[in-house]
Amino acid sequence: MKKGLAIIFCVLLLAACAAPQSAGQKGVEETAVFVNPNAVKAGAYGALYFEANGYRFGIYDKMEDVLAHVPSNTTFTGESCAFEGDDIYYFFNGFEIMANVIDGAERVTAITIVNDTVKTPSGLFIGMTEDDARAILNVAPGASGIYTVVDGTAQLNVTVQDGTVRAISYIAAA
Repeated sequence: MKKGLAIIFCVLLLAACAAPQSAGQKGVEETAVFVNPNAVKAGAYGALYFEANGYRFGIYDKMEDVLAHVPSNTTFTGESCAFEGDDIYYFFNGFEIMANVIDGAERVTAITIVNDTVKTPSGLFIGMTEDDARAILNVAPGASGIYTVVDGTAQLNVTVQDGTVRAISYIAAA
């Protein structure tokens, strides 16, 4: 199961890197993503938030606030294919957060559930049946069995394979 999740995560990461990027600005690399400054307002992700240790957070929230409530086990950095600078990965029990520096602050840009020990606030979890997930999401699946819900600055992707939820991730909405 962990191997399958790793493969799904890599495919989603590669797809994000291969997607067309926003047009560049003078003096800035053409592949950089430019974030609408209004998008980084706290709570702009609507109902698509995540909760850990009783703390609610979501896309574009400041990492320093998240880490004050939810300590990370370890971190890893690597060159970003979607943002300028590095992607910063924080690893927790059952989920991961990717952050990037936006407008001078390190902000959450993706949240990925990595095993069945964690549920979303709406009750989604890895290993649940597609029928149960569909009842929660209330949307039809898109290409390749991926259910997508967008609210404000956040997009929730739920990947189903063989009738079972295999991956859950929150990313910045396009």
